[in-house]
Amino acid sequence: MYPDALCISSEGKAFLPPDLGFSGGEERVLSRVTFEVAGNPVPKARARVVTKGKRRFAFTPKKVKDWETIVKTEAKKHFERPFALPVVVSLTFYMRRPKTRRLDFWVSTTPDLDNLEKSVLDGLNEVAYTDDKLVVVKSSSKRYVTNGVPRVRITIAPIQNQKSLFDYSENPSN
Repeated sequence: MYPDALCISSEGKAFLPPDLGFSGGEERVLSRVTFEVAGNPVPKARARVVTKGKRRFAFTPKKVKDWETIVKTEAKKHFERPFALPVVVSLTFYMRRPKTRRLDFWVSTTPDLDNLEKSVLDGLNEVAYTDDKLVVVKSSSKRYVTNGVPRVRITIAPIQNQKSLFDYSENPSN
């Protein structure tokens, strides 16, 4: 039903084969795309509401929009066009370590993991996939930076076979 591989263009960008019968050529088959976005991950908070006169306006804070733009810009380097099929997404957030948490590895404080996910998934819309509703399996974690800079590591893979995914979720030992 879905193609079971992506292609890599000569520029190194991932794309689906134009016809579902992949012919090979100069491209090589790729099962997933992994890249990192440097910078402090920004959580997506609820939209802010402002009243002007008798009208109310909802808006997304500038800091969140800027982060989503950074994610989108980096993703464009890795995708020729967005997936239009179900995908698996893995996100690892590397957060700046406060001086008081020198020995901790996992981030158990704010920001909430689900809000960090939302900002990245929204930033990937229309670049990595046509809509974030196509994300059907997701794993994520947040940890402190041990070396390097704060960032998020993103891995996106197409669901190769609907049945195999179902079998795995029902019986992970397969």
